[in-house]
Amino acid sequence: MKNIGPAIAWYINRVVKLFGNLLSMVIRLTHAVEPNRVLCWAFDFKQYGCNPRYLTEYLLEHNPELEIWWVFRKGVDTSQIDKRIRCIRFRSWQYFIAINTARVLITNARTDPYRIYWHKRPEQQYMMLWHGGVALKRIEKDAEDKLGYSYLRKAKADSRACDLMISGCRMQSRLLREKFWYDGEVLECGIPRNDIFFDKERHGALREKILNQYSISEDSRIVLYAPTFRRNGSIEPFRIDWQRVLPHLQNLFGGDKVTILLRLHPNLIGKVDTQSLTCGVAIDVTLYHDMQELLCVSDMLITDYSSSMFDFTMLRRPCLLYATDIEQYDRGYYFRFDELPYPLARNEEQLLDIIDNFDNAEYQKRVATFFDERIGLFERGTASQTLAQRIIGR
Repeated sequence: MKNIGPAIAWYINRVVKLFGNLLSMVIRLTHAVEPNRVLCWAFDFKQYGCNPRYLTEYLLEHNPELEIWWVFRKGVDTSQIDKRIRCIRFRSWQYFIAINTARVLITNARTDPYRIYWHKRPEQQYMMLWHGGVALKRIEKDAEDKLGYSYLRKAKADSRACDLMISGCRMQSRLLREKFWYDGEVLECGIPRNDIFFDKERHGALREKILNQYSISEDSRIVLYAPTFRRNGSIEPFRIDWQRVLPHLQNLFGGDKVTILLRLHPNLIGKVDTQSLTCGVAIDVTLYHDMQELLCVSDMLITDYSSSMFDFTMLRRPCLLYATDIEQYDRGYYFRFDELPYPLARNEEQLLDIIDNFDNAEYQKRVATFFDERIGLFERGTASQTLAQRIIGR
């Protein structure tokens, strides 16, 4: 629709949505809900990952009687996904069948039912598992003036349809109940994507897989750089001269070889040129399906405002913050940066200084105190099991 006027594009979109919802209505009238069918998607149908993925893997191993479908947009590579999963394309005929006949629907992000051609049936259960736990950035009601009318309408419609949300800590429970326009059940079971941090036996195989995929030597230390997105789409705050920083990281790790992985937020997929951010040093892993696997194989995380910092802390490995636009970042924060246990660099010089003077013993003390006193984790590595029991009705 690039070559037509905005008014015509708007009209065509309205017609497409109307037709899609009419088609769904016909399917609801002619097809029953399938009691063993589970339908999943993540990040607007763009990835196989996050909480829906980890719950799916548990169900495949422990509840093989379930029929699990996943939805993806055109162009998403699904070749490496478990063949027991039925992968379908968004807006395909199979999609319309699945969205209207699955007994359980699972996602990790806000979804407007009308825009995905879905009207929840009484027999269906919708679980919105969200894509974060502990939050630094203000979200939902606390960022209402920044999110825009379209998102707010979607979020409120999503919450009205939702039957269950989950929490990994006391802080998240409070946010879900007070800030998400949601008055349903909050299950304090941990979040499935964090179960992997407790499954140490998987970490070695994951490391071998990722090293092979990106041709990284076995003796290399991994530093993951994962900044979050900016509403204006700017990538300027992400820039780090990795040619300059790399020797300092090597010194921190006792002279070991260091490989830097760059992981941008899923909202930026296909929208930015990542080559300008790698400096010929970092490896772009933005399209890798699963962030938690990258965290598991990393020896250090560098981020800015991403909640991945809190997930990574469960591994008790070093996390550094590189945030050059604290005052300009427009979402606000739940913590002051001096309250966080993570060293903060406002510019590249400070980043080098933090790396050169990093004290791991002091870092571990700050992390333990912060999580005990301010966060209150529920994580035990059993979130997927608890949700599976809910799905099968035990």
